Amino acid sequence: MGRLLRADAVVHTGAASMRRKMLTRLSRHAYATVAKLLTGFDHQLSVAAVLAGAMPGDVFVDDPVRPSAVFVHSPEGNFVGGDPADVRLIAGLREHLAATIMPERDEDLVLSFDHDGWPPAAQVIMPDLDVFAVPRRHYVHRKPRPQPNPPPGYRIAPIDATLLQHRQVPSHLRNWMGSNWGSEDAFLAHGFGAAALRGEDLASWSLADCIVADRAEIGIHTAPEHRRRGLATQVAAAAVAIAFDRGLTEVGWHCNDDNVGSYRTAESVGFTLQRRYRIFGYRVPAHRH
Repeated sequence: MGRLLRADAVVHTGAASMRRKMLTRLSRHAYATVAKLLTGFDHQLSVAAVLAGAMPGDVFVDDPVRPSAVFVHSPEGNFVGGDPADVRLIAGLREHLAATIMPERDEDLVLSFDHDGWPPAAQVIMPDLDVFAVPRRHYVHRKPRPQPNPPPGYRIAPIDATLLQHRQVPSHLRNWMGSNWGSEDAFLAHGFGAAALRGEDLASWSLADCIVADRAEIGIHTAPEHRRRGLATQVAAAAVAIAFDRGLTEVGWHCNDDNVGSYRTAESVGFTLQRRYRIFGYRVPAHRH
């Protein structure tokens, strides 16, 4: 979700009035100063992962000395914390996003807000784009440890250096590691995952999106030719089992509310629904295509 926003494209203007509006990139050593502004995202572990330096990302604030509003860009989404009634914050967000994205070039922009007071302001932030709400689900798995049981002809293996070196690994899997962990080496050092193998083929896999303290979040993917065999359930169960074996106590899962296959997979593994929430998408109006 929300992977299109390129934080490295931010442009700061020299005009004094614009400097007052524009959000400022926060230095990494100061990330702890904005943690209290992000409590509304406790269910979004990628936010904490960026602050902890466990996931690539960037943090922007309205005031680097006394921040009252924050924007976090992570591989898993774009998160806004602050008061939607603050006109300076809205102006800062508008300037920041206008300098960062090009709607005709990029995919849909996705933003998550820290509380329910934001929807009326959602359109004001990007007035030239159509805004739409996307209902989401957040699931959590805590012990007991699930037991994978792959179908005949398949076996489950951890995603480790040996697997990556000796098999034809889909680009989707390598891109996932690079996006969420910064590199394959970082994933191998700190992350975890499980794959379903059929012969030499990687049929399905589940990777850790991020880890912070004793919590993790995971995602899944199954190659089209191997779907409808229950493999997603098996690799997710295996990934959760690895997480618990490593001493983690909680594994999270996010999906869209209309992604029935995803949340049924989560439930079959033993995840329980924690909350429903909304994110907001922005796209170029149809008449501009």
